[in-house]
Amino acid sequence: MLIYASGGELMGVSYSVKGDTLVADKPRVWTDKLDKIRDGDLAPDGKRMLVLTPVESAQPPKQEHEVVFLFNFFDELRRRVPAGK
Repeated sequence: MLIYASGGELMGVSYSVKGDTLVADKPRVWTDKLDKIRDGDLAPDGKRMLVLTPVESAQPPKQEHEVVFLFNFFDELRRRVPAGK
């Protein structure tokens, strides 16, 4: 089975080889939720597929990292720790 993306859908088509010719059956839609699939893999038998999809949540995603840009570091240091103290 060949799996491919087409127009926002994941398509599957069975095929056979006759001599030097590839003979494809009519393609069928595997899923129309291609935009929700992050990654996936097809089982060797072509009947099952493992896909990773994001979990829907009512809560906003938790911020895991914070980046702070500090410009004029020495000016900020002098402001916070005045000389002579």
